[in-house]
Amino acid sequence: MEIPSKVSVFNRTLEIKGKAGTLVAINDFGFYEVVLEVQQRNHTVLFPINETVVIFNEAVAAIPSDFEVER
Repeated sequence: MEIPSKVSVFNRTLEIKGKAGTLVAINDFGFYEVVLEVQQRNHTVLFPINETVVIFNEAVAAIPSDFEVER
């Protein structure tokens, strides 16, 4: 995962469902730092990690079929 990266953001508190943004940092205080366009201007928004889903727009390469997860 590279930062900065284009992402889709989901957050119930702000009623954001798949809004496009740029993840610029994950800080030590438990927040995603995301740049979002709001009213035709870019704003930095801090989203709490435990209340926010961030999906990276760039897909991950296929996982090899012999990949095993240790449980």
